Amino acid sequence: MMTYGQFCSIAKALEVVGERWSPLILRELMCGSHRFSEIHRGIPRISPSLLSKRLGELEQAGVIARDAASGGYTLTAAGMDLQPVIEQLGVWGQRWVRGQLNDEDFDPDVVMWDMRRRIDLSMLPSTQICLHFRIQDHSARPRQYWIIGDQNGVELCISDPGQDPDLFITTDPKTLTYIWNGDLALLTAIDDGRVELHGSRALTKIFCRCLLLSRFAEVPAAQTAQASAQS
Repeated sequence: MMTYGQFCSIAKALEVVGERWSPLILRELMCGSHRFSEIHRGIPRISPSLLSKRLGELEQAGVIARDAASGGYTLTAAGMDLQPVIEQLGVWGQRWVRGQLNDEDFDPDVVMWDMRRRIDLSMLPSTQICLHFRIQDHSARPRQYWIIGDQNGVELCISDPGQDPDLFITTDPKTLTYIWNGDLALLTAIDDGRVELHGSRALTKIFCRCLLLSRFAEVPAAQTAQASAQS
C-alpha cells in the first residue's frame, strides 16, 4: 500500500482506506454484500484480481474479516467505525458534485444492483412479484433485468427467471440514473414517456411508492441548499 511519509492521522487513515476502489468495497459491505461475487456486482468495473488484492489489503489492515466457513467478508469494529465516514462522502458528493456525470457513469448494472436493496417490501403483496426492466440504450442492445420480490427478500436476475412478469418497465440508462439519484421524479418521467410501465394500474401505483431511491436522493445540491438558506 502507498505511504505518505507523514505522522498525520489523516495520512495514516488514507494509507488504509484511500486506495482506489477501497471505499467502494466498504460501501458494498455496509450495504449488505458479503460474498466476493456480490461485492463485484456492486463494483463491476474492478477486475477480479484487483478486487481480491484490495480485499486482502483491507483484511490485513484489520478493517474487514473473512469467515472461513462461508468465505464471506464482514466489517470488523474498525470497519464499522468507518460507516459514518463513507456515508458522509456520499452526502458530500451528492451536495457538491451532483450531476457531474459522464456517459460511462450511466451504468444500469450498478443502478439495478442498488435498486434491489431499496424496495420497500411492506408495500408488496404477499405473493411473489416479478418486475421486468428493459433498459434501452440506442447505441447498444437493450439490457434486461428481473427483480423478484416477496416478504422474504428481493433478488436481481440478469437472465430470464422463467416467471411471468407482473410489471414491465422500459426506460433508458440516463433516465434510470437521474430518477435513482433524485434528479428526476419518477411520475414526471412516466408522464412524459421517458419511463413506460405496462401492467395493472394497482401494481403501477405500488411500484411508484415502494421504490425508495438512492440513500442520498434527498440530499439537496449545494446551490439548492444555498438558495433555501438565503430565502
